[in-house]
Amino acid sequence: MPEHKPRRGVLIAGAYGMSNAGDDAVLAAMTASLRRLDRDMPIAVIARGGRRTGSRAGIGGIGRLNAPGWLAAMARSKLFILGGGSLIQDVTSRRSLWYYLLLARAAKAMGCAVMLYGAGIGPVRREKDRQAAAACLNACADVIAARDQASLDTLAAWGVTGPRMLLSADPALSRVPPAGERERKAGFILRPWPELWVHVPELAAAARYVWQRYKLAPVFICLSPDDRQAARSVGAALQDVPWSLSADPRRVGRMSLVLSMRLHGLIFALAGGVPAAGISYDPKVDAFCTEAGLPMAALADVTEQTLTDLADLAMHMDAEHISASLRTLRTREQANLSAAAELLAAE
Repeated sequence: MPEHKPRRGVLIAGAYGMSNAGDDAVLAAMTASLRRLDRDMPIAVIARGGRRTGSRAGIGGIGRLNAPGWLAAMARSKLFILGGGSLIQDVTSRRSLWYYLLLARAAKAMGCAVMLYGAGIGPVRREKDRQAAAACLNACADVIAARDQASLDTLAAWGVTGPRMLLSADPALSRVPPAGERERKAGFILRPWPELWVHVPELAAAARYVWQRYKLAPVFICLSPDDRQAARSVGAALQDVPWSLSADPRRVGRMSLVLSMRLHGLIFALAGGVPAAGISYDPKVDAFCTEAGLPMAALADVTEQTLTDLADLAMHMDAEHISASLRTLRTREQANLSAAAELLAAE
């Protein structure tokens, strides 16, 4: 009889390979953390661009639609990780939600332990989809490490009681930001969203305000190629205010102020000790701002006054408050790796 090989290693699935700096940071942080458990442990990711995406992260890679490839990887892996990020939601698309539920069911059927790692949960708008998500998580997930309390509350409301539940934080918080001198600039991190376009004048007024009041030239930092259109639309309305465009996510941590729609813009700012405020288009931004103690306003409700008030509140934030928030969230984030280590060590 052929010798049975013991299961070993981790297979990760998430929104990777999409040229999104936030997701790239999550994958890099997860990989670095898992390597601390075992530097030689096999790790692979199911992602767009498969091998290319894996290679960039220093791990194996399998294409998102390569079902034979990911089933084979599930058959030899000990742990399947869904996350990080907001995968259990249907705002991006229902197909995305059902795809990730399918992966979780397949991994469990192939004998993997299943964990949601630093996961955001919801929103899921359709009752049918909420029921399907709850049934899948109850049947398949061993551990759900949610990145915020709002996600745990959502799971409870859906009736998810089967997995072990933990409060963690976004994996990207575990990354140490690169050193660099602070720039006398204000970072604006926008993303295309239906409600954004009607607020271009207000966003431009806010950028003009921080230039006139604080002498911080606005920099529109694009964490995804899709962000360029939003950035240029606001920049075009600035007229005599000097502004620039950047695709370097490392600059977020060197700004003197950050106003961000994107969650990972806020995370990068907090990690760099930068005063920041959120412009929320999604509950995940609300949840992070609440837990990090950052000022925030809903995109749908912003006015020029709202945004200038946000800038003032952020500029007057205490440096120790920012540091304390970062320490708290980084401590909480360690629950992700602790749970993964327990699943990998289990018989």
